[in-house]
Amino acid sequence: MFNQAKNVQGCINLDGYGYQAYIYLGVKITRDDLTKEIKIYDPQKSINYYVEIDKGLYKLFLQKGWRSAVIQITLEKYKGKLDKVKSSILKEMNGSQSPKRLRLLKEMREQILKKYYKLTLK
Repeated sequence: MFNQAKNVQGCINLDGYGYQAYIYLGVKITRDDLTKEIKIYDPQKSINYYVEIDKGLYKLFLQKGWRSAVIQITLEKYKGKLDKVKSSILKEMNGSQSPKRLRLLKEMREQILKKYYKLTLK
């Protein structure tokens, strides 16, 4: 798994003292130099720091491989964001109907859709 992350184009090397790390589309994989333990982190669970993914997601990585699993997780993240924007647009339409806020939400939705589409082409 870790070697797959090394070889993916677009994966950024984040090596530090005592560990090796790579990040791809916001998902980080690390390997301790002493124990050779591999951990995968997803920043989606927290804003300011990385949290290790659930044990069930490790199975996804083992089945699909590093790149495909990261893309799948990122697509799910985009779907969640789109759902939040959709509900915000509905609330705004039924509430104050601020044109500025509606425009902002629609632009946000468009940006997420562009990222989603670009990722589906990979």
